[in-house]
Amino acid sequence: MAAVRCPTIVGRRAELTALRSSLAAARLARGSTVVLSGRPGIGKSRLAREAAAAARAWQVPVLVGRAVEAGAGTAFRPLAEALLGGLRRRPEPDDPALAPFRPALGRLVPQWRDAEPADDSLVVLGEAVLRLLAALAADTGLLLVIEDLHWSDAETLAVLEYVADNLAGERVLLVVTTRDDPGPASALVRSLAARGAATVHRLGPLDADEVAEMARACRADVGADLAAVLDGRAGGVPLFVEELLAAEDPGSHVPDGLADLLAGRVATLPAPARRCLDAAAVLGERFDWRLLPAVTALPDADVAAALRAAVGAGIVETTRDDGFRFHHALGRDAVLAAMLPPDRAELARRALTAVEAAHPGLEGTWCDVAADLALRGGDTARAAAVLVEAGRRNLARGALGSAESVLGRARELAGEDSTEIDELLSRTLVLAGKTATAVVVTTRMIDRLRADGAAAARVATAELRLAEAHTTAGDWAAAEQHLDRARQLTPDPELRLQIAATGARVALDDSRFDDARRLAHEALDGAAAAPDVRCVALTVLGRIARRDDPAAAEELFTRARRTAEAAGLPVAAARAAEELAIGDVQESLRVDRLSEARARAAALGDVGVVAVLDLQAAAIHNSRWEAEAAVAAAERCIAASRRFRLATLPKGLVLGAVAHDYLADRATSDAWLDEALALAPDDTHLRGEVSGARAYRAIAAADDTRALALLDEAMTSFAARPNEVTGSPVVGCWLLVRTALDPARPPGPPDPITNRWNRGLARFADAVVLGRAGNARAAVAAFDDADAILREPVPVGWFRLQARRIVAGAALADGWGDPAVWAAQDLPVLEARGLDRSAAALRGIMRRAGVAVPRRGRGDAEVPRPLRALGVTSRETDVLLLVAEGCGNREIAERLFLSPRTVEKHVERLLAKTGSQRRAELVAAATRLLGA
Repeated sequence: MAAVRCPTIVGRRAELTALRSSLAAARLARGSTVVLSGRPGIGKSRLAREAAAAARAWQVPVLVGRAVEAGAGTAFRPLAEALLGGLRRRPEPDDPALAPFRPALGRLVPQWRDAEPADDSLVVLGEAVLRLLAALAADTGLLLVIEDLHWSDAETLAVLEYVADNLAGERVLLVVTTRDDPGPASALVRSLAARGAATVHRLGPLDADEVAEMARACRADVGADLAAVLDGRAGGVPLFVEELLAAEDPGSHVPDGLADLLAGRVATLPAPARRCLDAAAVLGERFDWRLLPAVTALPDADVAAALRAAVGAGIVETTRDDGFRFHHALGRDAVLAAMLPPDRAELARRALTAVEAAHPGLEGTWCDVAADLALRGGDTARAAAVLVEAGRRNLARGALGSAESVLGRARELAGEDSTEIDELLSRTLVLAGKTATAVVVTTRMIDRLRADGAAAARVATAELRLAEAHTTAGDWAAAEQHLDRARQLTPDPELRLQIAATGARVALDDSRFDDARRLAHEALDGAAAAPDVRCVALTVLGRIARRDDPAAAEELFTRARRTAEAAGLPVAAARAAEELAIGDVQESLRVDRLSEARARAAALGDVGVVAVLDLQAAAIHNSRWEAEAAVAAAERCIAASRRFRLATLPKGLVLGAVAHDYLADRATSDAWLDEALALAPDDTHLRGEVSGARAYRAIAAADDTRALALLDEAMTSFAARPNEVTGSPVVGCWLLVRTALDPARPPGPPDPITNRWNRGLARFADAVVLGRAGNARAAVAAFDDADAILREPVPVGWFRLQARRIVAGAALADGWGDPAVWAAQDLPVLEARGLDRSAAALRGIMRRAGVAVPRRGRGDAEVPRPLRALGVTSRETDVLLLVAEGCGNREIAERLFLSPRTVEKHVERLLAKTGSQRRAELVAAATRLLGA
């Protein structure tokens, strides 16, 4: 029974055209990512092969890599396969721009590995892969195909995300196939599609006409009756159509299930071929045929004959790398299902022996294959041991997600004999910030160690790990309790330095700066301090220095990163990079820096750092007056904090509440502020942030007197419990409002003023003091300085405009500057953003200054007579002018300082007033009416 392959693509014309167009665009340096998604057998791989055939016809190189089900615990498998295959068939690129990235690429290309440790950053590796692809593409272009993304490891997903995000200017097309099942790959695809970094084609089943067309393309004798049978049985899945057509009588003798169909085909093969297929199925969907003689005890010639028979029957097929694979995953499943359990277990044991003999170190994916074989062979202890080794390797290279996955599987297999696994799993969970699970696992481990009479140093290490988990969760009292237990258990100098470093973290988070500094220096200065201990100590000292000396903090964080990189500690390096990114964005407000650090932490599986960076992103988006983005970042932080019991939850709620206030959603804002206080009733610094958030609402309502009362409350709370974070805008707002409203007592800053928003607000306060003293020239200069600080390079939008309003009122009262001009400049923006009371305050300033006040809500444009006749307003005319230019709603919102929702409402009203049904008609109407 020969295999049937449809000679043409049916029902996928649009997708195939899109793939060819994307390939043509890539040849013109307009690279992109295309995702082919759908259930097994739906035609994803066939479309990818068609894209590869088109590329080869155009002399475009093709690289192909595939994730495998057994390889999810091994990082970078599909990328390594694709790059190794590509470099095997062509000379290595001689591109000077690639040279600095060769050490990073050594993680994927063995011949490029360097004796010096490579940068473990997945961002750096992503850039390295991108540059290598660009070098291989040269002037002709390149197609990279990654098959079965749903089985990929977290590290591969992170690198591919970076590549997809940065392909726009390259001559590279990335084509990905994946099932649409829930999981990390599907989440990545959704994220890429949402931000325009990938085009997703979700392949659905063929309809009845398409099934009939496909069947007739395969066999000319297919009539209407057979086509109806195929439609009913195949369910529109192209693979099933082909398999049913290969059967002698699809209508009456083919079982309903495809697995039964393939099992029947296997049964027709000679006994040696069936034995080889059994052995191959045990080894995996893709299998190394060189192992089959050892597994089956058949001569090489018999194995070769068996493979020829299996290929002829359409059950297996050759691959481009001279290997073999089952034609479909269901084919392998059918073979496994047909075997008796004792036979399957015996073959698995023989296969494990063959794999260990051929690959003694079980490098790469062979570790996963060996574990699967041991499990199928009934040797759960061996399977657990192999998985533990895989987990240890993943932990060493910072692949926390993969480490957690394989160690969790190992623990299920090991049962009660799992103390060693729990030690590795505890370390992994603590590093990943998964505090709730880490506490459960580590507590269980400590109980078992004590019951077994384990060495004191081993128990102390477990107590230290538990203290680290409680620190990340924000339970500092519990952390100190376990640190004390660890100190009492061991005199070991190296372990005591680890305890000192963790103690420094606890003290800093608990606002005990002197203790934190002392313990950090104790850990750092110890002769036996390991690199990871030095990294923690340097990071603590950097966080303390950031209060008043950003340059010193940056130097300390850089030392921590270099120490981690030199020692091959990717998690510690990522955390140092996180701190550097936080310091940078507080000056630049560049969210992309946070995004890079977040991607690196997410790829490592460090959910604690990811939550902190989402918290920082919410703060930066609030500063940029990007409320929707701030809410999204806060919600990510809140969700992770709730799930993993992280200390970031209360602050995430406060920042999210501020963003909801920007959106005039006071109900949600109040609820989140109340919950934050309920979570940490004794945290006076958090109480100050809540008072500050409520003060912002009063400022927006131009109720500066109430705002000052709330800001005074905030500063009293801050003073009760100093915090390492001195950069709260609450401080700058208090300084300015207190200066403006209380001439008798201009305050000094309670903390060092280091970040940009507070420097700007403090300089505005200086302007008020100078103007009140009669030094008008110096006051105007201070105003201009402050305005520049809050405007460049990225505006600190809301705070800048509110500060200008407050200072304008003071300037009008004291007779300096141009308060009416400032008010006139800011009035349209505040009106457009819906801050009616702030806008009313500016109109009041203009009236008191004797300046004409524009009609409320008026836009900048003059309304032509034809539009006035239709009742179109000035603001609607502003929108219509930009619609006529072809601008989308988001661009219009940015150019007019409106929210996208407001623009949508204006467009809806314009459609109604002009009698247009669609946007294209509105553009035509705009052209006609504006030109009339």
